[in-house]
Amino acid sequence: MAKFENRYGVRKIVYKQKCRCFCPIGKTYYTNEFTVTMEPAEIIPDYCEIDKFIHECLEGESLVIEEAASKLKKKLVEDVHPSWIMVESAVNDASHGNVVVMV
Repeated sequence: MAKFENRYGVRKIVYKQKCRCFCPIGKTYYTNEFTVTMEPAEIIPDYCEIDKFIHECLEGESLVIEEAASKLKKKLVEDVHPSWIMVESAVNDASHGNVVVMV
């Protein structure tokens, strides 16, 4: 993933994106509304690269909500090494009630 030196002193980044996945439990598609909140350290991510990862590695995949959020967090931790990060997925179109998962 492309990244850049945090030469601007960025202290907090909030990134939002949507992603459709297939729930292997409910046997239906649902939409993750991701909110990534991070405190960058020495580098900041290329937001287009995060979009690309979501599109190529999560979109359309058979994943429960928790797994989708966890995979996104793992990728960002490995590539960007933030001081702190939380990935939230809000889902309101699944076969169950509205859910918000934070990892």
